[in-house]
Formats: sequence, C-alpha cells, structure tokens
Amino acid sequence: MRPIKLVLISSLDGGVGKTTLASVLAVAKGYTLLVDMDWEKADLSQLFRAPRRPGWLAPFLKGGAPYVHRISPVLYLMPGYEAFELYQRLGEDVVKDFGEAMLEWMSYMPKFVTKLRIPVDTVVVDTTAALRAELLSKLQSAGVYNIFMADRRLISRISDIKAEQYRRYMAYSALVVVNMVEKDEVKLARKIAPVVLKRVAISEYYGESVASSVLRDRENRRSVEHIVTRIKLS
Repeated sequence: MRPIKLVLISSLDGGVGKTTLASVLAVAKGYTLLVDMDWEKADLSQLFRAPRRPGWLAPFLKGGAPYVHRISPVLYLMPGYEAFELYQRLGEDVVKDFGEAMLEWMSYMPKFVTKLRIPVDTVVVDTTAALRAELLSKLQSAGVYNIFMADRRLISRISDIKAEQYRRYMAYSALVVVNMVEKDEVKLARKIAPVVLKRVAISEYYGESVASSVLRDRENRRSVEHIVTRIKLS
C-alpha cells in the first residue's frame, strides 16, 4: 500500500481561497480525505453538505470516533462543526489546544486511514488563517506538505512589515500558490510564485460545482495538475 500523503492548506490572511483550493485538489485528484480544521468557519464541511456529526475534535471531547462523510467512492470528508462551535463560544482560549490536536491527528492520520479501509492515499487539511509559526514549524518537521496560499495582495505594494510576515510564513511551506489573480496580473504573479490561479465566476457554492468552475479554465486546470504532481512526488 502506498504511504499516505499529508497536505495542509495554510495562509497568512483570511479569504484567500484555502477552502476552494482544498475542494479543487480533492475533486481533481480523487482518493482523498478532506479534513475541515478551519475552526473559524467550517466552510469545507458546509460546502460538501456534511451532516452535523462529531468530527476531528470528537476523540478529544468525549473519546468517540469521528464521523467520515462519503462524498463519492474516492472522496471523503471529516467535518469540523464542533471545533467551529467551540471557537465561537470560547474564542482564542481554545486555539492552542486545537493546534495540539492538529499535531496529534497528523501523526495518527495514516493509521486512521488504514483502519477505515477507504480508497484514500492523500489527506488534505483545510485550516484557519495565521496559524502559529511554532505549529507550522512542527508540521513541517513532521513531513506535512504545506501549501501556502495568498491572493493578489502578495503581488501588490505592501509594507515592509507585511512583506516580512509573508516571508516568514512561506519559509514553512513546500509550495506557494497565488489565488484570485486577474488575467492581466498572471505574468507578474508567476515571477513571485510557481503556481497561479485566476479568478473565476462561481455560480453554485457546492463542493464539486466550485471545483468544476475553477477547473473549467485551462490555465487553472494546468496549475492544479502541477500541484497534484508536486504532492505525488513529495
């Protein structure tokens, strides 16, 4: 059996399209387990209409097993509703504990997937923005493939302080992706990051529909294929 690839989608800023990229990668590649660890939004769980069942936080709350939602025969999702609800109630007080839980999951995930006996060779984790640098460093040391995402702000004029923040976060990543770039900005963006995704119109906010909208663009499709190849070769 092939080793399980662990992929993290991270960012400095919110609203850059991490959830969209996680969805697109999972649909384009298949054989993927998505994990919604964005405790600020839990958008991924909603995007794929996952039931409000115990998710990745379940083992740390009541010692129970998490529910794994079957989207298709080659695509699954572990929801994050409990983490979202706890964050809404307790705020930043729970963030450190969530980070520790994320680290534990990353070390246990290959064994968990094997026990599930589902056709999955890749786990893609959607996260909240601005994870602690210490956490990103530990994930990097654990061999997690971290895709750092930014939007067009990365290619715009920014302050020295903001530029330093970007550099610090990108240092923990294996790949940098610039998302939501306008057509006339693509060449400039490619001088800064190896992978660029153009802004596209999305008519229906449902997981597979969102992926189809992004992949319909030929250049975006090639960019996603490049990311998938990089993950496979990692």
